[in-house]
Amino acid sequence: MGTDVTAEAGHRLLAFLRELEAVEIAESRWQLCGSIWRATVDVEPRRWLGLAFEALDPVTGKRATYDIDTDLYDLSQDEQREFAEEIERDIIEFLDNLRKGAMLRGNDGSKFVLVFPLDSSYVRVVQGRFMTSASSYPDLAAARTGGDYVPVE
Repeated sequence: MGTDVTAEAGHRLLAFLRELEAVEIAESRWQLCGSIWRATVDVEPRRWLGLAFEALDPVTGKRATYDIDTDLYDLSQDEQREFAEEIERDIIEFLDNLRKGAMLRGNDGSKFVLVFPLDSSYVRVVQGRFMTSASSYPDLAAARTGGDYVPVE
């Protein structure tokens, strides 16, 4: 008999959300907010783990979004245990970096940009006219091209 994946997937994330004093806004849905950002986290261990993050440029009003989730994978299956745990780690790391002030915002021309560390690299999120793109870079300097960057608050 396999080990119950639902006993582990989401458990650490729920504990971290409580530590951050996230507000439960619906069953299995938590929210954290800053002055220019909002993070919504879904923790349904038998079905789905997900983070939806949105930040607004306080000057231009442009927004950038970034999501981390388990997509359509069936988390009730033992073979998805490692994947679910990896997504859980990424969400925790993302929120912890946000809390520590490691997430930066800036502009590259007219585009609003977010830069943050995640899983041993730096992610650069650019909100284009219609789509958001995310790219990984080996170091912070490479990810911070464009204008000045300041921490997301």
